[in-house]
Amino acid sequence: MKKSRHFNSITDAIFRLLIIIGLGSCASTKIGLPLPSGNIAIPEQRTYQYNNTATTRQEIIDYWSKGVLTDWTDGEKVDFKNPRTVIGCLLAGVRLEEVNQYLLKQKATGKNGSRWLLNPKGGYDFTAMAFTPVLYLFDYKPDILFPATKKHLVEQILTIEGDRFTKNLPHTWFKDSENHILMAESARYLKNQWLRNNGNTESRYNNLTNGVEDGLKTYLQEIYDYGMYEFNADPYLGYSYASLLNLNAFANGEIQTLATKILDKINWQYALSSFQFKHFPPYRRRFKATLTREIYSDYHSVMLMVWAGMLTTNSLITTNLKRARTNLAPTKKTIIPDFPQGKHHALWAAMLPYKPTDKVMQWSLQKPQSYFVKMGHGFNSCPEISSGDAHYLISSGGANQGRSSLIMPKPTVLFLEDNAKQLKATFHMYGPGKNFMHWNNTGVYQDFACTKGLVNIPKDKKPAIVAQGWQLFEIVEGTYLATFSQAELGLMVIVRASTATDALNNILTLNPDKQLYITQFKHPNGNFIEYDLNAPKNKWVITAVNNIPVDRQFDHWPFFEGNINKP
Repeated sequence: MKKSRHFNSITDAIFRLLIIIGLGSCASTKIGLPLPSGNIAIPEQRTYQYNNTATTRQEIIDYWSKGVLTDWTDGEKVDFKNPRTVIGCLLAGVRLEEVNQYLLKQKATGKNGSRWLLNPKGGYDFTAMAFTPVLYLFDYKPDILFPATKKHLVEQILTIEGDRFTKNLPHTWFKDSENHILMAESARYLKNQWLRNNGNTESRYNNLTNGVEDGLKTYLQEIYDYGMYEFNADPYLGYSYASLLNLNAFANGEIQTLATKILDKINWQYALSSFQFKHFPPYRRRFKATLTREIYSDYHSVMLMVWAGMLTTNSLITTNLKRARTNLAPTKKTIIPDFPQGKHHALWAAMLPYKPTDKVMQWSLQKPQSYFVKMGHGFNSCPEISSGDAHYLISSGGANQGRSSLIMPKPTVLFLEDNAKQLKATFHMYGPGKNFMHWNNTGVYQDFACTKGLVNIPKDKKPAIVAQGWQLFEIVEGTYLATFSQAELGLMVIVRASTATDALNNILTLNPDKQLYITQFKHPNGNFIEYDLNAPKNKWVITAVNNIPVDRQFDHWPFFEGNINKP
């Protein structure tokens, strides 16, 4: 697969230049029409309790408090580990003299915004965003953040300030990328707010009159109405996420409310598209050369794992958390220290006050009932489609809409209650071919998935029955996975039956003609599903259900549409 993903280097370089100056609608949020909310509400209730002295939280802080601090070089990006090490030490109350003296020697090394030809020192917003919590968390703790250090932090390190709110890439009229806008403008807003709260009356620091609050409020509202442009972005979502957590923790009024609403929405998306921290969704930005990465290591999973590790109430949640941890790291009491990536974002979940809603935590850890949901991501994008229950989850892989869409599709994956950590350890399928630019992996419906390609079966999974082209695998007592796999036809079907033989007989009785499998399938659950495996990449592969045509134009699908059934 790797070879087929290598593009001509000159073409790639030209394309990257076009993207960085804003062509191809790079990182724009307000495109097309706002998406309707759909028929599945975003949960709001928060009753679960969290333990701020939990082992999980302390492990993250201890990990960063042991980091190595390096001096900053003018014009170069500050190593992301430096602010995290500073925060870890301050939170742990260790190395305080060293850390304060270290900060007094550093000063801003660049400008905000993406780094490019006309902004060669760009990218400092990564650092400003990361150091913003230091100012707020330790503002009135002079024994931890020394007064001279705080003054230096305000004057020489947190340099994104004033009335220059902008969404544009520096020295252009094109929008910068979403994560850069959120990092820079959240840092600006919070620096201005702190100055005003501490007696600075200069008009350029008054967010209410200098345009910063209005600009940030409008931008956050766009993200909420249209969805995050860099949805599931690897690695960019983590930095947007941290910026929103900063606003939730330290802003006030509508800015805080909007940041919280966005966090609640994307966490609900995660809860419905993940299974016990396994998460392998399509995303926007940065094409990857390989699909061998872990299926539980994205930055969003890290956040939910930290919060799950801090839960103190609800025995069902606690039991399911232990089960999920055992599956992923059976020899460890906690899997946080061994998480492949994302420890720098885990610190934000550990130290700031935001906590997800109860349903987000519940559904992230264990699906309480069977469900099917389609989640739209808007113009020139692709949806996420999930079907599952307490024992499995089918996760669609999406489809690229052309290189300028920056959509990275994935295989359609079946997650189970096992210790699978990489794609090869899962049932999955993709197609046509091995080049992700040609895939349309949106062929998912209730307990059903199809694609124009083979079903990849893990080596350690042994079928209960192999007959007439079908292989049946027991998921849990009374529930089976049936796979049918040919060169340009892959089916994964979840069937409930007393035995594997009964499951197979149910399939064959309803679908005796294998020639029809290429376009239709009568599911033992009662659905008659029709599909087009050659569907254009901007349309849902499913064409009709129970002889009723479906809405295939997924660029205007609601945020959450589907059914969440009663047990």
